[in-house]
Amino acid sequence: MVTIKKIEIKDYFGKGDFEWNLDPVVNILGGKNGSGKSSLFKLCYALLTSDKIDDKNDKLFSTLFEKATISFSNGWVLNWTKASDKAEYTMNIGFGSIVYRNNAVTLCDEKGNKQSFSELKKQMQVFMINSFEQHTAKASQYEKQPKTKPLDDPTMLDLMIKDQIDQRNKDFSKVMEDIVDSPEEDEKKRTEYVKTYKKIYSSLSHFLQGYDEPFKSSFEFTKNGNLVGYEHLSMGEKQILLLLLMVSNTNQKPCIFFMDEPDLSMHIDWKEVLVKELHELNPNMQIILSTHAPSVITGWHDKVKEVNQLIKK
Repeated sequence: MVTIKKIEIKDYFGKGDFEWNLDPVVNILGGKNGSGKSSLFKLCYALLTSDKIDDKNDKLFSTLFEKATISFSNGWVLNWTKASDKAEYTMNIGFGSIVYRNNAVTLCDEKGNKQSFSELKKQMQVFMINSFEQHTAKASQYEKQPKTKPLDDPTMLDLMIKDQIDQRNKDFSKVMEDIVDSPEEDEKKRTEYVKTYKKIYSSLSHFLQGYDEPFKSSFEFTKNGNLVGYEHLSMGEKQILLLLLMVSNTNQKPCIFFMDEPDLSMHIDWKEVLVKELHELNPNMQIILSTHAPSVITGWHDKVKEVNQLIKK
């Protein structure tokens, strides 16, 4: 399992050099509003999911950071340095030209040999959630809703939940097909996978206590005899459902998950068990989480760092 071992940022918001040594399991970052937590997470996610930073993001990151280095548990190191004015190239496109900034990201192994991003992606998956800062839903996302049962005036959060449910069902079908095609130890594999697949219901029971169990695979909930679709849940309930679905859909595979203030709109009782429930859903996941809520760190005090503690002036 490859995890992030250290994140280093040179000239972090012009305040000094940032250095964060990470735990392979749980990491919690605190700091005042405007201290750069969200921008840091966005930068790391962009660097880990692409070998280039697009022009729009590069302009944002280049105003905040000078250089970023991400070190991994397998000895590999990723480097990004903001493009200088000289680091440009021009592409002729017939009616004119476009100037591109040199946004290359380099990845090297422990011996300094350059490695391809495809090799790193084979060893780890990276996810990020910040459902309170999402782009406005596109018309195409509304159009792809099933005609038999369209969502009533769906929000972006509704569409994100539906995408995760669709992904969950797709993964389940694929795994079941693979198990049928592999006759050896079929029943054992099926039992183990179904157990993992249904683990989300146990987690949901800790949060949606006002609803009747057992929960349905369609994530329609029953309350006082009435059926409640997920699109009619409260903002906090939708937030926790989306988060649990995303983590559940990692299928307990090794991954790195950035969570930018996932506890917003949640009751204090939920915040206190949030990290524990996420970790139990996927014990092979490295959690990198930011929060303003002291209740979130319950039981994880030794995993918490404040931004100002990590900056060397």
